[in-house]
Amino acid sequence: MSMGHLVLAIMAVVGLMTVATGTALAQDGKEVTISGLIEHGVPGTPFDPTELSVTLNLFEGITSFDQVSTTPKPNGAFEFSFSSAPDRTYFVGVEYQGVRYSDTRNADDVAGPMFIEVFDATNNSSVLTFDSYTVIITGALVDESFVEILERAVVRNDSNLTLAPNQGSAEPTMPSFLRFALPSGYYNLDVRSSLVGGEVLEVDRGFAMTTPVLPTRDEPHQIEFVYRLDYDESTADLSRTMRFGADSFRFVVPDETALPASPQLEDLGVAELNGRLLRLLEAQDIADDQLIELTLSELPMPTFRSEVTQQLSGWYFGYAVPGFVAVALMAILGYVMRKRRLSVDVSPGANLNAQREALLVLVKEIEMEHEHGFLTDKRYASRRGELKRALVDLELQQRLGASPTT
Repeated sequence: MSMGHLVLAIMAVVGLMTVATGTALAQDGKEVTISGLIEHGVPGTPFDPTELSVTLNLFEGITSFDQVSTTPKPNGAFEFSFSSAPDRTYFVGVEYQGVRYSDTRNADDVAGPMFIEVFDATNNSSVLTFDSYTVIITGALVDESFVEILERAVVRNDSNLTLAPNQGSAEPTMPSFLRFALPSGYYNLDVRSSLVGGEVLEVDRGFAMTTPVLPTRDEPHQIEFVYRLDYDESTADLSRTMRFGADSFRFVVPDETALPASPQLEDLGVAELNGRLLRLLEAQDIADDQLIELTLSELPMPTFRSEVTQQLSGWYFGYAVPGFVAVALMAILGYVMRKRRLSVDVSPGANLNAQREALLVLVKEIEMEHEHGFLTDKRYASRRGELKRALVDLELQQRLGASPTT
């Protein structure tokens, strides 16, 4: 957990646990003073610090909290005096125009002065720009047919205003939100960032962040998120509209996972990194609201045998009509007996386990015949469908309590 998220968690607990503002701090150490200064980040901007309330939240261990508040002087100076103790952490915060600004100290550097800079707020996300945006395919799980994707954005706010999302509106498409477009059907989203506070609001076409975005003074803000996307063909579409544009855009795909393509990006070839061959596509100066077409082809597909095994492990076939099972099973097995000469018994009177083994033998055989060109694609698809239905029906028959014949 980042320090910013820790601050938010502690602040939430403080609100529940503090009996009253101004609770006396524990007196179990020497007298120390925390001092600091609150200033507006833009010199010359009308600003009256005395209209603000500075709050000190004390965190000690995991069980006790204390809280005190004070009003800054006209020059923005403030201080708190209390008794110190080891293993304490001190959080000083102030709210200005709906945005909370803070600084943190632990017991070792509590004597250092705090400097808190505040800015006027805006609800217009046009103050944001993306230094870079990277889409990285981390890999694909063949048996479960999903691809995992990591995306990284480096965001700047070069204005003198803090982006303060309008949280009075539950609609994440409002222009006050930092938001990201993702492929339809994404899931297992996990977002991490250097920004402090706020929430992640998931929507069908991506997600939005209610986190305030302060003006960039040193390092730009970084947002990183990972998610999964299912695929049932050897291709996948990752296209999206770049709401904020980007100075540079990169698409990175392991060479053994899939073949990437984009008409807006230049293919720079393959490079080796930590033993993996990675293909890099790149473009510069992506405009606001520009559509970036990203496609993957040659994704690994499961073999028919692994596909059947995976499907049989689930309960999707529990929705079949039970009355159809016996008739369908006998018809399919009769067809198989006529078409194939087998050394195993697949007749309806055979043990159910033996029938299943026989069908799996057929699965393997038609795969081999198809791979070596003895079966056309059309014929292979037809036989595969018949065997799959037979296996499903057989499994359902077992689950419905049919007694194996011996």
